[in-house]
Amino acid sequence: MKHKTELLAPAGNMESLKAAAAAGADAVYLGLNQFSARAFAGNFSHEEFLEAIRFCHIRDMRIYVTLNTLYTETEIENVKKEVAFLYENDADGILVQDPGLFYYIRRCYPEMPVHCSTQMHIHNIAGVKWMQKEGASRVVMARETPLEIIREACETGMEIEVFAYGALCVSYSGQCLMSSVMKNRSANKGLCAQYCRMRYYPAEGGRFPAGDYILSPRDLNIIDRLPELLDCGVASLKIEGRMKRPEYVYLAVRTFREAIDAYYAGKEYHVSENRLKELQLLFHRGFTYGHLFHQSIEKRMNPERPNHMGVEAGVVLEGRKNSALVRMTETVMQNDGLRILHEPEDIGLSALRMKKDGKFVQSAKPGEVIRFEFKDENIPAAGDILRKTTDQKLMDRIRSEIDGKKYSIPVSMQYAAYPGSPFRLTVSDGERQSTVQSDLECSIPQKAPLSTERLEENLRKTGDTPFSAESLSGDSDPFFLPMREVNAVRRNALEQLASMRAKRYDRSPKSPDFAILHEPDVISDRILIEDQGQDSAYAVLPVVNENLRNLGEYSKCICSEMGDLYGTHDKCIAGMTLNACNSYALAYFISKGMNAVIFGSEISDDAILRAVDAFHMRYGFIPTTYKFVYGRRTLMYIKQGFIPNGNINAIRDYHGQKYPVIYNNGNVSLLEPDASHKANPYCWGSYLIFTDETEQEKGDIQKEAYEEITGRI
Repeated sequence: MKHKTELLAPAGNMESLKAAAAAGADAVYLGLNQFSARAFAGNFSHEEFLEAIRFCHIRDMRIYVTLNTLYTETEIENVKKEVAFLYENDADGILVQDPGLFYYIRRCYPEMPVHCSTQMHIHNIAGVKWMQKEGASRVVMARETPLEIIREACETGMEIEVFAYGALCVSYSGQCLMSSVMKNRSANKGLCAQYCRMRYYPAEGGRFPAGDYILSPRDLNIIDRLPELLDCGVASLKIEGRMKRPEYVYLAVRTFREAIDAYYAGKEYHVSENRLKELQLLFHRGFTYGHLFHQSIEKRMNPERPNHMGVEAGVVLEGRKNSALVRMTETVMQNDGLRILHEPEDIGLSALRMKKDGKFVQSAKPGEVIRFEFKDENIPAAGDILRKTTDQKLMDRIRSEIDGKKYSIPVSMQYAAYPGSPFRLTVSDGERQSTVQSDLECSIPQKAPLSTERLEENLRKTGDTPFSAESLSGDSDPFFLPMREVNAVRRNALEQLASMRAKRYDRSPKSPDFAILHEPDVISDRILIEDQGQDSAYAVLPVVNENLRNLGEYSKCICSEMGDLYGTHDKCIAGMTLNACNSYALAYFISKGMNAVIFGSEISDDAILRAVDAFHMRYGFIPTTYKFVYGRRTLMYIKQGFIPNGNINAIRDYHGQKYPVIYNNGNVSLLEPDASHKANPYCWGSYLIFTDETEQEKGDIQKEAYEEITGRI
């Protein structure tokens, strides 16, 4: 039988972690208080992490920690401390986006499993094979990867993790600059402002017919197609949701637990209508199978609403200020959360004041006409839809299930009790055993001895521990011992066994942070140009060449993703989209045959200087680096577009900013509204992006960039 697929759950805090455990998760992923791609989740302090690792390891669960953002030189020194903490305290793996952090961990902590985060954007077999060669333990495939590639990736022998449920990014993960450029909140720092969930309009005016939220995807839910993924041999199924509440985590995990267990038992599993409704009540934007199963734009996107949809509960018959008369289609109880879908803004309310025939009621049933009172000043219109977004009864039930769930680890107990000797108890889980004896010796009973029945009844009281006494045996002569001593022995034996289970790894000390790099040949070109008006994706041009159609020596030798590193290279450059932000990232790419590196476009001049200086101090030479200085960057790379049958040239946001749209083999690039202009005080060369500039403008911009970097004093 092939290895059973892991069910991996989100844990934004300890409450959600325990909900995941109660629902049957095999593992959880969580972030520390710093350096996580979900900066606004609850996350874990060091003390909370130690509690979490103990809780999970005792219960045979694994914990993977998300250090899956990009780090400047100053930040990576602190991240290194976090890596040491996690290594020394038994983390089961670290999720990484930053190529420099990947390089550092593989060299200094070779025993630490490293997972390539979806932020690293591994989406093809070349990327999987490259990371396998580099020593990654697992690849979390990009969300736009189809099933055929997933299957082939699993056949490489690499552990493959796939998202199965939860929110989707419309852009390639790790490549979205929208929030960073427009709001100075980098998604690659865990600060995404979710520009994909905002309203957009046609650049020429008017509105899109299907809705304004044209960049907002539905939520992924592949539960009905789960056997096809499991047939591929995926190592782990991932549920998204570190920002979600524990009840959401519990029900999603429980549903997938049931489906996975049914698959391995050779049974069919179908989500009941009631369970699907419960999932919808906890959170959804509409469900989709996504790119994983080649769904159309209409089935991937939800332009109508970017937020939680809940379930339909009724239709407005009449609207007034602060109230609405509704014909019900779904039961609503007092304290349920509701929303009336209304233009230009929805009306949010709670089911606190409901009237039927002028009298207050505590519930509303299908077919009844109910007046809902609320404080929102908007007036509902006849025909507006009422949706239930929170079901208080469901929430209470789930919380009760979480609280009542006891994780049961069967143990065997064996005791020995003889007058003149301490009471001794051995507890075993089949692999480990602990033996504890009492502080007091057993005595000859002066009256009645401690009965076997009472002794064994107390030994079976494992209380709030995760253990249950599956078998109990012992040898004794008539004896007496205060019951508090027996209870203390039992507690100490179980605590000792728990500590044995909690400590999973005996890892070697950190390896020295030392590497010798050989200085590559310097690329003579000081200006690199990406011309989106040319057929080739990248063109590297001789410095003073006025003819921008005449490609230079290194044409098409810029590596833009990890898969491009797989194979042989001659005088190649690590591209901007590889997100190099620190000296370790520079070292990684140069150690893998790159002659030069283009820094990620979000990095500041100060961070560039620190990275180059740190590299020079560590390796003894100054690397050849480039900085993005001019052009419209791609803010979003969107697979197969976002508007059905649409070939629009631009979209605009609610501020009036216009974003050019470029099409490339069915995919879409959403560009900056205006070209960026940046200075380049520290890098060897400059990187330019041309889109719709005239030939004269291109030449002038190129000359200006050349004069800046060659005219330094």
